[in-house]
Amino acid sequence: MKIEPAVQAETKKIALGTAILTVLMIAVFLVLRQFDWRVLAGAALGYLATVGNFFAMAMTVQGVTNSMPVLPRQEQDETEETDGQTEEKKNTPLSDEAKQAGKKMQASFVLRMLLIGAIAAIAVTQTQVFNPWAALLPLLFPNIIITLRRLTGNDQKEA
Repeated sequence: MKIEPAVQAETKKIALGTAILTVLMIAVFLVLRQFDWRVLAGAALGYLATVGNFFAMAMTVQGVTNSMPVLPRQEQDETEETDGQTEEKKNTPLSDEAKQAGKKMQASFVLRMLLIGAIAAIAVTQTQVFNPWAALLPLLFPNIIITLRRLTGNDQKEA
């Protein structure tokens, strides 16, 4: 499957933002005099898990959206739409394609969370190799990056 430009662009933004926050995290370890090679190993593990998870999610979304049939857009006059029609649209059963797409997204989520859980377990149990905090904190960085982009309005400019 070819990687769409939107997936590449968003993954690069998350990778860059996560790298910046990971470097800042390492700097905090330095300032607190808690830095050792295990911090670097944990940071590398956390960074790779985070960016890999985001990329896998984006590729799943791309695959699902590319497999969905394109339906013609139905323009309706907002003045003609009644509450009954709106309620009817909400109760319309999902198509088989939409159900399959939902199942694929759910399966991807479960698999990705199992992998993240396994990586977290490795980081927490293998403390002679990884600093657990340095490995686990980068998993939160995409949420911080996305929130900051929304707060600064950078998401609206790109959409």
